[in-house]
Amino acid sequence: MKTLLITLVTIVSLSFSNIQDTSTVHATFDGIENEAYYFSDDEDTVHVFDTVSEEVTKTFDLTDEKYNGMKFKITYSTETIIDEMEDEIIVLTIVNLETLTK
Repeated sequence: MKTLLITLVTIVSLSFSNIQDTSTVHATFDGIENEAYYFSDDEDTVHVFDTVSEEVTKTFDLTDEKYNGMKFKITYSTETIIDEMEDEIIVLTIVNLETLTK
């Protein structure tokens, strides 16, 4: 019975350790630098995203400079991971993009 309880607690703990939150922001694409995607909003806040989902890359190739200066509605997930040094790292991933201007 103890083994079953320990296994159940471990599974529940692991499932909550990788929780993702989703948020949305309207911002202008500034470009890519050091493999990070930079956007700035109307208040001049810079938003830096670590990755872009595969679904988004099928529609938008952000490496193409034609997207620089375009305004987007950005939906992104926030995930906290633990690296090999046991440090928490927050990873922001763009999960959906919609153009707001051409």
